[in-house]
Amino acid sequence: MVRESERGGLVSYHYETDAEVLASSGRRDAFRLIAAKCPGGSHILREGEIPKVSKAADRAWRGQMGMDRLWGVQFECR
Repeated sequence: MVRESERGGLVSYHYETDAEVLASSGRRDAFRLIAAKCPGGSHILREGEIPKVSKAADRAWRGQMGMDRLWGVQFECR
């Protein structure tokens, strides 16, 4: 859990390829955390890739900053 409040939070997980975004074990773990936090159900507010390095910095380093990608899911409990 990256950030947590009384009514929700933000979870994240690492992935390498676009195909892993929806099918990775990290996503399953993230949604388990959401279910534990919100036993009455939850609503996804926003999800997407979390930039770890600015695109300008990555260009300056010619893509050498690494391919480790981070996906975030912001949610609130019902």
